[in-house]
Amino acid sequence: MSAAAADAPRLYRYRDAINGFFEFPTENARAILPHGLQPVEPHHGMSVLTVTAFEFHDSAVGAYREIALSVIVPPRIGHGETMPRAAMYPFLVGTTTPASRQHGIEVWHLPHYPDDLEVEFERGDGRIVVTAAAGGKPILTLRVTDGGGVGWETVEHQYQTFMHDENGSYISPLVMSGPFMEHEEERGSLELHSHLFTRAIERDEVTTSPFREQWMRDGVETIHPLQPLVAPVGR
Repeated sequence: MSAAAADAPRLYRYRDAINGFFEFPTENARAILPHGLQPVEPHHGMSVLTVTAFEFHDSAVGAYREIALSVIVPPRIGHGETMPRAAMYPFLVGTTTPASRQHGIEVWHLPHYPDDLEVEFERGDGRIVVTAAAGGKPILTLRVTDGGGVGWETVEHQYQTFMHDENGSYISPLVMSGPFMEHEEERGSLELHSHLFTRAIERDEVTTSPFREQWMRDGVETIHPLQPLVAPVGR
């Protein structure tokens, strides 16, 4: 790959991208985060776990589905930079193909579950349900709704993602573009099962209804190249 290609943003086109925001103990969040990152607390003692599901139909590694577990953290803003909508630390990602898993590890330095997941999207009237399993053993079920009367709008939202591995610490800007819906009606749900995929989470302490639900359709995720963090993040 040429230097110009390596420095270019990567595009991932998806049919659906859904996200649920759930509260869980800050003590658990701090145990997950590397040194140098702190969780955002919507309430004292409680932080934010996000469960995200993608169905990608076009990417450098083909079509695949993905589940990501993340902790919401404060963004890092330089002089003159635009405030991102949110910042997150993905602590585990699972995909449905070996190629997408290798890509995520090598290009984005993201921790991945070592085996293919079985991820299913069930679309209904005003809701979408995603189930994830590995080797026939259930991992989670995430249900996101359209919020009833909440309208859809076409957006271009900026986010930040933090990564950390044995080689260093990184930050990557990303942009989510496309039709978007968000609400706080608490109509969705999350069921977490006992599984290696969820072992970092105190499952019984995670709220089962999301305080925020997001849904995007027929959009593009644009991820910019990793930038090394000036202040190291590590244990």
